[in-house]
Amino acid sequence: SVVTVSPGAGLREFAFDHVFGRDSQQREVYEHCGLGVAVDFVNGTSGAIIVYGQTGSGKTHTMFGASVANGGTAGAVVNSNTGCLLRALRELFEAKDALGERGMGVELSVQYIQIYQDQVTCLSSGNAVQLREEVAGAPVLLQGATTTTVANLGEAAEFLAAGEERKRYAETAMNHRSSRAHTVLVVKIVQTQGDMSLTSFLHLVDLAGSERVKKSKVEGNRLVEAVGINTSLLVLGKCISALLEDRSHVPYYESRLTLLLRAALGGDSRTAAIVCCYRDDAQGDETLQTLRFGERCSQISTKAKSGKAASLSEALEAIDKALQTCRDQMASLEQRGKAHLPACQRLKDRYEGLRTRRVELQRQQAQQAQQALPVL
Repeated sequence: SVVTVSPGAGLREFAFDHVFGRDSQQREVYEHCGLGVAVDFVNGTSGAIIVYGQTGSGKTHTMFGASVANGGTAGAVVNSNTGCLLRALRELFEAKDALGERGMGVELSVQYIQIYQDQVTCLSSGNAVQLREEVAGAPVLLQGATTTTVANLGEAAEFLAAGEERKRYAETAMNHRSSRAHTVLVVKIVQTQGDMSLTSFLHLVDLAGSERVKKSKVEGNRLVEAVGINTSLLVLGKCISALLEDRSHVPYYESRLTLLLRAALGGDSRTAAIVCCYRDDAQGDETLQTLRFGERCSQISTKAKSGKAASLSEALEAIDKALQTCRDQMASLEQRGKAHLPACQRLKDRYEGLRTRRVELQRQQAQQAQQALPVL
């Protein structure tokens, strides 16, 4: 947990799944927050890792680390400074090789975009990108974004390094190299075996830093950028509040950022949110706001779905795993005194639905076993 003391708010405790101090290593952050998302992604469940926080608090370092801009062999070296993104990609390529040895076809492709002033641009080509839905509520497609197939970590590092040149940075009083746009790497995996195919998506999101204009001391174009950043983050906060309060309408369409992240926030996805904060007293207000954002994120329950299981036993195994996840999430909410929230009730409803489905599958399994008995 994290405990803060601030004027007007008094003593406040925040409970999270994990808390990392200033001596924590990048490896620890990834293993606790990103590894599970990457593993489930390979197993057919779409996922997202999102980093959020104040300008200069370490978001981009947490996501990208120090080596991505190098590209090639240098960029593909995973060391103590490597962030979650490259560590996750290494995990995916290792899984790709292992699955290939078992006779499965695996293709990994990537798209790299930034959202600046609510306009989406491809970081590979510089072209404008439009967000499209084949039908309302379907996964969002990035029309106009270059899709690149990558065979190994070196190719992925080169791809990322090329995109770095088009990223928007600027110096502010809070950070000498402040990200002025939200950056999203979309990874798509297609796994094939015979006539069966399984597709899932992973979104790795480095949000632009929230900031108070008074402290960042930006002017002119930088001021316009700051207003745009804070506006999109405000819509993100509104969507999270709407999900927590179980409202019938969630304002995803008010921002391209939230429309792109719709599945990660309230859809069929496993999502990890990492919030980065200052420990300095001078940044107390912003740190308190960031912790509140993280707390609200932790109370959202998404419904991760994977590809169809190949057998009843695998389906039962998947349901047992989902039941355990529900139990863990409900226990977490109850420990925080949040059992009264609509999110907790949704978890309970999902838990009962899964139990019912498990009974049905067990009945089908028993029927199949009975039919398979030899006649003497």
